[in-house]
Amino acid sequence: MLFVLVAVLTVAAGRFTGGRPSRMQTVVNLLEALREGDYGVRASGAERPDDFGDIARRFNELAVRLQDEQRGLQESLQLLSKTLAALDGAVFAFERDGRLRLVNPAGERILARPAAELLGAEASALGLSPLFEVTSGDIVPYAFAGQAGRWQVGHATLRSRSQEGRLLVVQPMERALREEEAQAFRRLLRVLSHEITNSMTPIGSMVETLQGLLPGAGRVLDDDVDADLRHGLDVIGQRSAALQRFIGHYAQLARLPPPQPATVDVASLCERVAWLFDDARIRVVAGEAVSLRGDRDQLEQVLINLLRNAVEAGGEEEVLLSWRRLDARVVVEVSDLGPGLPASGNLFVPFFTTKAHGAGIGLALSRQIVEAQDGTLDLHARESARGVVARMTLPMAEGD
Repeated sequence: MLFVLVAVLTVAAGRFTGGRPSRMQTVVNLLEALREGDYGVRASGAERPDDFGDIARRFNELAVRLQDEQRGLQESLQLLSKTLAALDGAVFAFERDGRLRLVNPAGERILARPAAELLGAEASALGLSPLFEVTSGDIVPYAFAGQAGRWQVGHATLRSRSQEGRLLVVQPMERALREEEAQAFRRLLRVLSHEITNSMTPIGSMVETLQGLLPGAGRVLDDDVDADLRHGLDVIGQRSAALQRFIGHYAQLARLPPPQPATVDVASLCERVAWLFDDARIRVVAGEAVSLRGDRDQLEQVLINLLRNAVEAGGEEEVLLSWRRLDARVVVEVSDLGPGLPASGNLFVPFFTTKAHGAGIGLALSRQIVEAQDGTLDLHARESARGVVARMTLPMAEGD
């Protein structure tokens, strides 16, 4: 009986001590599979009610989650790869040491080399270093090995695995710029053709009429014929002067001098322009003391144009000139109580006008002036009343 009892205890102890190393080895093997990226492995025994069953269940849940995340990451990478392949712009990603890590097919095309030859090379060796010196967003001419033209250059800092890298995006702009230039040229031709035709047609008709009124050689002009001739010449002179003014306006729009930025006190700027008008309908609504960065003379001309438009649109109604601070910019507004914005979207198109005797360059010239000083100029319908708000935003002066 003692022998049998010892034998049974020995077998039980062997099973108890032999099972744990086997289970521990199983856990080690499962964790090693996860470390190697094999998220499809599953632990058996998850249905057991003991501690090992709890470990197996938690391991399986973790493996499922990691497998789902891996699938989502692969799908995102495939989408990113397809997106980069479909882009017209070239994309280059550089490691912290300056070596190329990623390039899309457009980058291969403009450098005329396959990715296998490009990856690992430095930006200087690829001829891309000068592009990092260009202000991000600028359009510059550049000749690559596979293509030359005008390009919009963008670059930014990348961070991957706590290491910084650099991203360079080069977007071809030659075709878009050529199409835009062609459209602008066609618009210009239409405007010039329309204005010149309007002036030359009556001039040609009047010349024919005057030729018919001229007496034969040796005959003296009577008073009626003399008056008709003088009237006809006066009409020709008026139309010629109108055509000359039109050409002068276009020259003014095309030869806008570069701005001379300086610190401008907004209150004194607005009060001076209002004083120039000396019109009781214009009321200056004083805002907080603030200065902007811009060309004072050109901005005065913009405010004169805006106030003149507001006074003409509002009739006898009051026109408000106000300003305020908005983050790091200054907003200047001219508000009228006129009939509101017209239905046309061509208000800032050169030579378009809704006035009977307007030249159509005031708003176009004003926007060109403001945008040259890193500002914006837009027209909006008033929210609380009828009328229009001309809103000009400009950068605030440094240190203000």
